[in-house]
Amino acid sequence: MMKKIFVISLFAILFMQACKKDQQLVDGKKPEENVSEALEKYRNELINTPNGWIAYLYTNEIGGGYSFFLDFKKDNLLTMKADYVSGSSQSTYRVKQVMAPSIIFDTYNSLHLLADPDPSKFGGETGVGYGSDFEFEIRSQVGDTIKLVGKKRQTEFILVKASAADKSFYTEGGLEGLQAYLKANPNLYILDEKDQTKKIQLDINADVASRSVSLTLEDKGVITSVSQPFSFSPTGLLNKPLNFGGNIYTHFTWDMESKKLFWITTSGKKVEVFVSDKPLIPLHVLIGSKYNSITAPYQTSYPGWSADFQARRAQAARSILTGGYNLTLREMEFGFNAETKKLVITMSIPQGTTQFYAFFGYNYTKTAEGVYRFTIDPTYVAPNTNGSLIITGLAPILAQRFNVDQFTLDYFVNPANGQLLGQFKSVEHPDFTFSGPLQ
Repeated sequence: MMKKIFVISLFAILFMQACKKDQQLVDGKKPEENVSEALEKYRNELINTPNGWIAYLYTNEIGGGYSFFLDFKKDNLLTMKADYVSGSSQSTYRVKQVMAPSIIFDTYNSLHLLADPDPSKFGGETGVGYGSDFEFEIRSQVGDTIKLVGKKRQTEFILVKASAADKSFYTEGGLEGLQAYLKANPNLYILDEKDQTKKIQLDINADVASRSVSLTLEDKGVITSVSQPFSFSPTGLLNKPLNFGGNIYTHFTWDMESKKLFWITTSGKKVEVFVSDKPLIPLHVLIGSKYNSITAPYQTSYPGWSADFQARRAQAARSILTGGYNLTLREMEFGFNAETKKLVITMSIPQGTTQFYAFFGYNYTKTAEGVYRFTIDPTYVAPNTNGSLIITGLAPILAQRFNVDQFTLDYFVNPANGQLLGQFKSVEHPDFTFSGPLQ
């Protein structure tokens, strides 16, 4: 009992002392002195690392993985190389106390692109971009690794001291060489270790909006597919652990000399990645299972869009904008359900800064060769009645094409960045095609 009273009394004395302006800590230093020393320690750590830092970021909103090369200089100057834009950006930073020691990227750079709320600048979702932060709280340092968390969205941000080889990968063309390889070879596969005649489709989607690596196997009509986000890294690619066929794959190594990729497992297996001249599994087999949707983005033109589709989309957009409600036609998502043979088209139609959506339900049939016919589903109950406000304006796309033509689905490779897209093509009007990212 006496011990308990003593402990309570001690806490009371410490609390009263803490209220004094000139309170001294156990080590004899004022709180502001400890803060100043901590900030100076991190500042010197960032600046005095000879080869800079490699950073990895995984966002919460989108889920993509991104990597950076960072070179912190004196006078709060920073050079940044991101794996999703060409070239380097110059900006400034601050190491300061904001509830805790923090790194603030305070002028616009490549990192801010992932947080820009305006999708017309770099894509992403309205209001959040790709869900990143640009102000980070330092949580811990273990050896050569500093762990940070975004102040607004709790984005995980990891800094690792770079070696000379790491720096070279980002500054002397290694990253661009790997990206060029992936762009030129979108159709990849590995061999089933239990049956070397069986190929397993490997998809590496480097698009900034849906960056992922996945394995897909078709066996007697049954589709097995798993996916994980990844980022580029000095070794090649770093993915979150992917479990498939008894192996757990963690990262790829890139042999610059032989131009070959190898996937490494937790047990140390080195699995060679091979190149195919076409996808192993047709898109019409995977849509609605591995892939749930194709989204035509908010653009006036886009890879895989024919001139006829561009003209019809522009006509529809004008009609919707002047249709009495001042609505803007943005993304169009075509969501498939392979089990029920149903499709839902979701249209993004904001009114100024207020977001609205319209929904249209369809049934569909598909031949063995992958030819689709879409018909309006009379039983579909939309979440709202917004569709009735724009259905007339959408006639050039829906009533005159989508509702009456047959369509095929195929892959389309974006020639600008090698991204694998899905593309609709009319059978009756082959000059009517449109494409978009696969989700």
